[in-house]
Amino acid sequence: MTFGYTNESAHVQILDQLGSGEGMPVEAIRAATADRTIVAPLLLEAIDRCEPTSEVEENGLFIAFHLLGQWREQSAYRSLARFLRRPDAELVLGDATTETSHRVMASVFDGDPRPIYDIIRDAEADEFVRGRIFDTLVILVFRGELDRTAVADFLRSAFDDLQPQEQCFVWDGWQGAIALLALTELEPLVREAFRRGFIDEMSTSLKDFEDDLRQACAGRPLQPWQHKEYEPFGDVIDELSGWAGFKPKQPRDHSASDWRSDPWPAMPARNPFRNVGRNDPCPCGSGKKFKKCCIGKEELLELVAPGDPFAVDDVDEFDDTDGPIQDYDALIEPHPDDWLATDEQRRIDVIQRYHRREGIDVERAELHAAMHAIVENQIAEGDRLPVRRALLRLMSEGLDRHDAIHAIGSVLAIHLNKLARKSTSPTRPPDRDFNAAYFSELEKLTAESWLRSG
Repeated sequence: MTFGYTNESAHVQILDQLGSGEGMPVEAIRAATADRTIVAPLLLEAIDRCEPTSEVEENGLFIAFHLLGQWREQSAYRSLARFLRRPDAELVLGDATTETSHRVMASVFDGDPRPIYDIIRDAEADEFVRGRIFDTLVILVFRGELDRTAVADFLRSAFDDLQPQEQCFVWDGWQGAIALLALTELEPLVREAFRRGFIDEMSTSLKDFEDDLRQACAGRPLQPWQHKEYEPFGDVIDELSGWAGFKPKQPRDHSASDWRSDPWPAMPARNPFRNVGRNDPCPCGSGKKFKKCCIGKEELLELVAPGDPFAVDDVDEFDDTDGPIQDYDALIEPHPDDWLATDEQRRIDVIQRYHRREGIDVERAELHAAMHAIVENQIAEGDRLPVRRALLRLMSEGLDRHDAIHAIGSVLAIHLNKLARKSTSPTRPPDRDFNAAYFSELEKLTAESWLRSG
């Protein structure tokens, strides 16, 4: 592929080439990279205009944003900063708002932190963009491209300057940067921010901050699986090809066990669990962190003892990637003690690997694996919960173990969505009967009712 443009609409043409087709536009990306001296100004023009009239142009802008990061295009730094200040930036970036935007900005940094500061200070910008861009500062300090003391001065002044002076996700990013940079001198300000209610404690508690600060002061600000999250953005094809939106649709084999590709249709179509990390903002858009949102909601943690199977992120003590569980087969029950002793991310990984190995193609693969993990966690609790009993009953009614997990997951998905809707109201108390309602529905669930629902 080669690029050829008419002068009047060159930026539209390149967006069309980058945004068309199914899957990752590998040829267009490689052609643009080979001709980057010509293409980069066109991408900047497209981003400066940012007036997409179609899904193709939106997709093209998404790729353009990341290509400029891959190319370390410092001339793009200010244009991308202006783009991120647009209230509608999330419409183009989607999950990249909290997944990659901070890394792209670190990649194009030109030595002047003021455009980053301006994004953070802009009360009209998307609050999730503002909160995540604090991590650009963290990356740049870690890499020696920004002075830690200068960033500390900005974070200190932000306590008085940031708007709104009320609960907002931008404050979550602020406290996170202070913790990761081990700025113990700013700890009293963070405590005051918690006291004033600026930081949603469903997203981050004061104890979370204290733990993160203590780890950073001990010279371990990041867990091993977080390192990539705090590096400049890399290669577009390598980094984004695994995203659900860039996976070509494959024909499904429905002959094996009457496989149902989407057994949990009640869950949101957007994948909220991609690249999950303990303190990552949940990409579902709630503003909460992953550990206390779509999987480990605070309401659920309050209902049961520590180690609750709903909370799939209780993995702080597991820093290595070697755990008792090295493989997974949904048709065979893993040893409960080994399963619960395994790092949560490894549980999700082995579940995904099982589906790939068996040739089972599912949409929203990471969400699917995460829901699998929750149900397996509950099963591993044995008689403490009624979930294993429900599993055995469904199997006695004719479902294999894999489908029985899906049947249970379908009930769980509905109840998580109900809880999520209730939790959107800050004045509504959490539903203390969540477990009771969920377990009651499990008792009513039958193999026949689940098969009929699909």
